[in-house]
Amino acid sequence: MTSLVITIDTEPDNQWTMPVAGRPQPDLAFANTRGLGRLIDFFQKLDVKATWLTSWSVARDAESARLLRRAAASGDEIGGHLHAWETPPFTPADAQAHPYIYEYDAETRMAKLRNVTSAIADAFGAAPVSYRAGRWGIDDRERDNLAELGYTIDTSVVPGHSFATSRGLLRGGPDFRRHLKSEIDKPYRSGPLWEVPVSVTTIGLLPSLGAGGLAAYLGRTLSYGNGLVSRAAAKGLRETGLCRMVWIRPLVHPRSDLVRAAVSMARGGADVINIMFHSSEAFAGASPRSRTEENVSRLYDDLSGIVRALRDSGGVTPLTLRDAVVRHEPPPQR
Repeated sequence: MTSLVITIDTEPDNQWTMPVAGRPQPDLAFANTRGLGRLIDFFQKLDVKATWLTSWSVARDAESARLLRRAAASGDEIGGHLHAWETPPFTPADAQAHPYIYEYDAETRMAKLRNVTSAIADAFGAAPVSYRAGRWGIDDRERDNLAELGYTIDTSVVPGHSFATSRGLLRGGPDFRRHLKSEIDKPYRSGPLWEVPVSVTTIGLLPSLGAGGLAAYLGRTLSYGNGLVSRAAAKGLRETGLCRMVWIRPLVHPRSDLVRAAVSMARGGADVINIMFHSSEAFAGASPRSRTEENVSRLYDDLSGIVRALRDSGGVTPLTLRDAVVRHEPPPQR
C-alpha cells in the first residue's frame, strides 16, 4: 500500500526579500497564508491530508495560525520549517543574506530551531514532529538538534538534485545527487530521524528508478551532468525519451509527466509518494512560480490530476507525513 503525502512549505509571501540595512528582516507579508482557506477547502473536497511545514513568522501571525488550526482540526499535520534569517535570535548575517542553518554557530542555530519549535507548539497546542529545512539545508548536527527537540521525521532530501551553487552567506547548499537510488521511495533512518525524501523518479522507455541499478545510474547521469560527455549523455537520454528525471512537484513539469511519474512510483510499490510545494505558489503574486491566477489554477489542476490518477491506479492512501511513517513500519536502521 502506497501513502500519498502532500508537504507544504508554509511561509510568508516575501521571505526571500533582502532585509533593509540595520534591520534584522524585511516587513513580512502574509497574503498567501491568510488566504489558505481556499487550499484547505480544496484538500478537504479532494479527501486528502496535508502536512503544513510552518515557519516561525507564520506560526506567530494570528490569522494564518487560525486557518492552520482549522486544517489541523480536520486531520492535517502541522510541522516545522526553519528559515534561519527570519527566526530569532537575529544576527548580523540575517541582514546580509539568506544563510543556511549550518552557517551559524552551534548556540545560535539551536536557539533558532528552538524558537520555531516553540512558536508552533504555542500556536497549535502540540509540538511538531515533522520538519523540512529552509533552503533544504540539512546536516548531521541539525538532525541531532531536531531529535533533541522531539522531532522524529525530516523531509529535506531532494534525490538527484544539488543546491551547491545556491549561495547562503558564504557556503552553498547541500548536494543530494548521491541519494538517487532505488530506496528513495521508502522512509529510511538518517541518524536519529526517519528521512522521507520528496518524490523524484525517472520516466521514459527505460525502467524507472525503482527498477534498480540501471535506471539509478542513468538518473545520476541526468543529475550530475559533469563534463561534455555527461552533459551530452544526459541531453540524449532526455531528448530521445529514453530516460528523464521528474520531481513530482506541481508547476515544475508538464502535468502528463507528473501524473506518469506518480503512477509509475505507485505501481512500482513505493511506500510513500511525497509531493511538495510552497504555500505562496497557491496565491497569485506571492511566488515567482505563480505570478498570475492562471498559474495558480495550473497548480490546483496539477494536484487534482496527480491525486485522481493515483486513486484510479488503486492501492494509494492519502496520509499526513507523520501517519505515513508510522503506517509503513520502515526498515530497521542501517
